[in-house]
Amino acid sequence: MSKWMKAKKSMRKAYKERGQLTERSHLGLLEKHKDYVLRARDYHRKQARLKIMHEKARNRNPDEFYYKMVNTQLKNGRHIVSQPEENYTQEELALMKTQDVKYLDMKLSMEAKKIERLKSSLHLPKDGPGPSNSHTIFVDSLDEVSKFDTAKHFNTTPKMASRAYNRLTTEQLSKGDGIESKISTVNHESASQYKELKSRIQRHKQLKVVTQKMKTKKDLTGKGHRIKMPADGVNPPTYRWKKERQK
Repeated sequence: MSKWMKAKKSMRKAYKERGQLTERSHLGLLEKHKDYVLRARDYHRKQARLKIMHEKARNRNPDEFYYKMVNTQLKNGRHIVSQPEENYTQEELALMKTQDVKYLDMKLSMEAKKIERLKSSLHLPKDGPGPSNSHTIFVDSLDEVSKFDTAKHFNTTPKMASRAYNRLTTEQLSKGDGIESKISTVNHESASQYKELKSRIQRHKQLKVVTQKMKTKKDLTGKGHRIKMPADGVNPPTYRWKKERQK
């Protein structure tokens, strides 16, 4: 029976609603029944909501109070919440700026400690003139100095002999045991640590500039005659205060 009904429906003529007439095209699209249903539902939903709001307004207690009413104003028939004005004294502003400077100093010291910890775990070259790491080997004669072979002395390959760390012996290289993968893993970890060190040094420089700006801004709130020093284009501008005799 169901197959017959499906076949019967497929043989029906498709119903087509007429479109807008040509002489009425200036009125826009012709509203269909489905459009009317949507418009009617929207209208009745709004009417029901207005009915509930009118009922709440009739039953409202004129003596009721909400704390939000304190910061609410009626402008052009709409309730607008006004932000309360925060009036701070000069002492309160100075205290807040002092707390901000102390927080930045704390973050600056934390970054400096993390940088020193990373530098100690990595093999970094020395900055500027100073003692460098050296490995002194003593021999008996000058002839041995001319014939000295570093790779043979350390029992490794010439490539490994030039390293200052992770220097593997010939036996370790011959065994394998994933030595190459271990070396690549160590190199990958070192690269990530160097990247972290670079980002932390950059962050330390930015924090240092921000801290200096905050300290200068805090000092400018105080009293005394000051002179603005010429800026170098890299560091923030600095000020010099005139020396005054303390009473």
